[in-house]
Amino acid sequence: MAYVLTEAGTATCAHQGVIVLKSGQSKLTVKKKKVLVDGDMDGASFAAPPTCMTVPASAPAPVSVKCTNVAKVTNKGTASKLKVEGKCVLLSDVSGTTNGTVANVAFPTWSVQNAGQTNLKAQ
Repeated sequence: MAYVLTEAGTATCAHQGVIVLKSGQSKLTVKKKKVLVDGDMDGASFAAPPTCMTVPASAPAPVSVKCTNVAKVTNKGTASKLKVEGKCVLLSDVSGTTNGTVANVAFPTWSVQNAGQTNLKAQ
């Protein structure tokens, strides 16, 4: 079982940039924070200004581009039975890729660091 992801949670990219967690629903909350559902991470943006750290330049300099959006959710990380308005809630094990580049590697990964709550788990 994994914790249900809320807007109070933290998700970061490989550069340590912070993704803005925003829920598209308001019916289910935990500790007054909205729970994220399937689709909420699609195209999610990063906090402004971008907080991604870049790799220092050296000869030859590796290419690093700060992340601005979630490109893809690769591990759905959704609850199988807990749903809101027909959409599965997101869990703390959801992850994916971004639109940035880290040391010449395009589409670095992002993952949840903290679900934002420890009261509600699902599988």
